[in-house]
Amino acid sequence: MEIKNLLKLVLFCAIFAIQCKNTPQKSSVELEESLFYLKTTECMGTCPVFTFTVYVNGGCTYQGIANVDNIGSFTGKLSSEQLNNLKTQLVSSDFFNLDIKNNTLIKDKPSTYLYYNNGKQNKTILYYNAQNKAVDKTIELANALISSVEWSNE
Repeated sequence: MEIKNLLKLVLFCAIFAIQCKNTPQKSSVELEESLFYLKTTECMGTCPVFTFTVYVNGGCTYQGIANVDNIGSFTGKLSSEQLNNLKTQLVSSDFFNLDIKNNTLIKDKPSTYLYYNNGKQNKTILYYNAQNKAVDKTIELANALISSVEWSNE
């Protein structure tokens, strides 16, 4: 019985350690100034791995890590219209009240982290093998913004 409990504890610690490793790391200053970010994680295949951050002033950064066209660190600026569209999408998605139920673990599925800070509250969502139209629409908009921004190397 004791060995069984010990194995459970070891398994729990291993899972916790893996989750901590995959948690997006941002400094508190970056998070205060950040309006939104989207981060994707690795998979065993060719999943795009990047972080896209939008700041409250419309400035944005893109860190291309793997399986994307632009590898490295880039900066850009959203237009007022693009920034307003993102804010509108985040509000209409009811981001702070979303309760994401990530379905069964699939070994080769990447995770997506979404973060939103409206100046009064902030929230990070782990989106993994879930199906939520509001979140999917937010991710789609973020990808469209990434494609439309004029990026320059940092």
